Amino acid sequence: MADSAPLRRLRAPTPMTRKAVSLVAITAIAVAAAAWYWHNRTGPSRTGAPIVAVAPPSIEFSEADLFTVRSGRLERSIPLTGSLRPVNQTLVKTKLAGELRELAVREGMTVTRGQTIAQIDATEYETRVREREAQLASARSQVEQARRSLENTRQLHEKAFVSQSALDGARSAWEVAAGNRDAATAQLTLARKALADARITAPMDGIVAERFAQPGEKLAIDGRILSIVDLSRMEIEAPVPAAEIGPVRVGQAVELRIEGVAQRQVGHIVRIAPSTQAGTRSIPVYIALDNRDPSVHAGLFAQGSLAVETRDGVLTIPLNAVRDAGARLFVYAIVAGVLAERDVRLGVRDDGGSGLVEVVSGLASGDRIVAGNLGALRAGTRVRVAAPAAPAGTAAARPL
Repeated sequence: MADSAPLRRLRAPTPMTRKAVSLVAITAIAVAAAAWYWHNRTGPSRTGAPIVAVAPPSIEFSEADLFTVRSGRLERSIPLTGSLRPVNQTLVKTKLAGELRELAVREGMTVTRGQTIAQIDATEYETRVREREAQLASARSQVEQARRSLENTRQLHEKAFVSQSALDGARSAWEVAAGNRDAATAQLTLARKALADARITAPMDGIVAERFAQPGEKLAIDGRILSIVDLSRMEIEAPVPAAEIGPVRVGQAVELRIEGVAQRQVGHIVRIAPSTQAGTRSIPVYIALDNRDPSVHAGLFAQGSLAVETRDGVLTIPLNAVRDAGARLFVYAIVAGVLAERDVRLGVRDDGGSGLVEVVSGLASGDRIVAGNLGALRAGTRVRVAAPAAPAGTAAARPL
């Protein structure tokens, strides 16, 4: 029994022995895992089938998504916007008070200058005219009587039958009668004008835009009846940034696109404001449009472009194709079937509607680029171009 204690001490594992065993086990597991990984990477699978390599990422574009860089003409334009308004328009008002007896036109009807469009009750004014005519007739009779009295007094004075004061009195009576006649004539003229004003006529050719009164209403002096607009000549007030006003001149043509009107219109700049507008730092320009299209109406919104510079033989690309990375501008080009970034330097931009911009450097004629912002793209991605849809009854061409 005395020898068993040392034997137990020899058989019990020490801490060093346990660490060594753990290290050997971990090393063995790592070697086995590595062997399994390389066996499965390079060798056959458990089923005996070969491992298929993963294809690199690719993206498919349609022909509409791409743009071929080409040389052509570029016009630098200034965009102009504004609303159409008639150059000539008027508000028809009454010149006298009275009841509106008749209103012969409505909105949208065409009127001509001098046409009767409304009638005020003229009973009072007709009576006044007759009164003034009677007063004038009486004044003329008094003038004639004073004239005969003056003539008789003059003859008697020549024969020394009456004094000089009698002659002067007769002359004064004739002058007073003549003055009363002239006053009666003026009053009759005013009465006749008031009677004529009871018949309201169109002051110009145009179209009735709005009615403000109805027959039977009592109207005061300057009471509104209707408005008339002339659509044959329209005008647009469009702001131009102060930095762009330099090349703008009176007489320049402006191509206009009017909402709701299919055909494009051409106007001309007729006036340029002498100063900028407060708060906007823009200068209004006025564009005249000779309107022969019945579909063009007042108040429609119009967009135009004013060409201020033309360049021939320059490379152009869509402005939407350019990506802005802060310190650099670039486009996505297709090079050997792979998407690549190409840094570009831009020149003149056309802000008038074409959406093109001049490329000074970075691209050559014939290069194909992504035409717009199609989301997140990645350089190095392989590119496939989808074939256009084949006509019905024919087989679609397989993309190269």
